[in-house]
Amino acid sequence: MIDEIIQREWEFFQKVHNIGGRASCQDDFETFYLQRKGQFEVFYDNLLQSYLQDLKDAKAIGRNLVMEKYAYMMESTDFQYFQTIKGDLPVLDFKQRELIDYICQVEVQMREEFNQKYPNLSSLMRDTYSHEDQQDDTSFETYLRGELSTYSPQTLWLYGQMIVDMLKRNENMIIQIMHKTIEAYGYSSLEEAEEKHS
Repeated sequence: MIDEIIQREWEFFQKVHNIGGRASCQDDFETFYLQRKGQFEVFYDNLLQSYLQDLKDAKAIGRNLVMEKYAYMMESTDFQYFQTIKGDLPVLDFKQRELIDYICQVEVQMREEFNQKYPNLSSLMRDTYSHEDQQDDTSFETYLRGELSTYSPQTLWLYGQMIVDMLKRNENMIIQIMHKTIEAYGYSSLEEAEEKHS
């Protein structure tokens, strides 16, 4: 199921047109696969199933969720340009926006915990906060908000449930995702990767 999700995202990604031309990351399937796989391996099965259905439904009606994700991000990274395209994006209702705000708040705190535990690794990643955004440098918070904005109400609700469950278990999703990701790059632990990049 994860492989199918990534393949469908990749197909959407290939059709994203950047203002400055095709991005180099659009020709790097291996990195795309490893980064997305690390994230999806942490997702609960019911969330994966719901998101896969989102991707199928989007393709069936001619929507490109990956393109929409980057478009939503521009509200923070390129506000003037965003004003020219926001009319083409699905409008989120109050409940969706409220849930997205909550999830972002929780995950930014998780990312901050990761930053403190693994400062060397975090220095190689996106900046954490939206206020750090630049036109060609998108923060973790803004990227997350853009991605969540493309989820169907059901997928978003399931994502929110997962976050609440992780909080109850005192689990940090960002640390889990990064552990899966660095394992794929051949490290045995986050500590080993942190030491390697000191």
